[in-house]
Amino acid sequence: MARRADHSKEELASLVVNTAEELIAEEGIDAFSARSLSRAIGYTAGTLYHHFKDLDDIVTQVNTRTLVGLARAFADATPSDDPRQMLHNYADAFLGYITLKRNLWNALFEFRRKPDQPVPPWYVEAIASLIRIIAQCFADIRPDLDDKAARQSGQLVFASIHSVVSLDSSGRLNLIMDRDIGKVVHELVDMHILAYTHRTK
Repeated sequence: MARRADHSKEELASLVVNTAEELIAEEGIDAFSARSLSRAIGYTAGTLYHHFKDLDDIVTQVNTRTLVGLARAFADATPSDDPRQMLHNYADAFLGYITLKRNLWNALFEFRRKPDQPVPPWYVEAIASLIRIIAQCFADIRPDLDDKAARQSGQLVFASIHSVVSLDSSGRLNLIMDRDIGKVVHELVDMHILAYTHRTK
């Protein structure tokens, strides 16, 4: 079992985040704790806090990786000159990524921070940058509308896909509808496109 002398400060910090990511991916955020993490890496819980402020800090590092991963999935989405089709391609990338990283994705929104622990501005920006990618498609559909309208539609698509996947993850989607989640997601995208297309200034 590894001990402090076996790793440099940088190596240990990387080990902590890597192992935290693995534990959350396998067991979910509810089962994750400083005790389970310290046991997995072979260090005391106290050692963790020599390198990280608290457990919130560690989970934030893991969540940041998840957001970066989604940004890469968006970047790898099949390109299209049609912004409507591009929205569907982003939806496929979004759904595919969340499906592979279900527990890690849930940790983004289910982890409860300490009441006095604000969400870091750069973390908020990471989410906002993903929404801007979606919003740009809406802006391209109706260039005559202002940026606020496109941003709001981007936020709605992001929230809609997340909500449907959350219902599916919890096993509750089938209480509402007995349909393929992929079809549901694409119908939601079509609904938002239709609403945006007919939006008044």
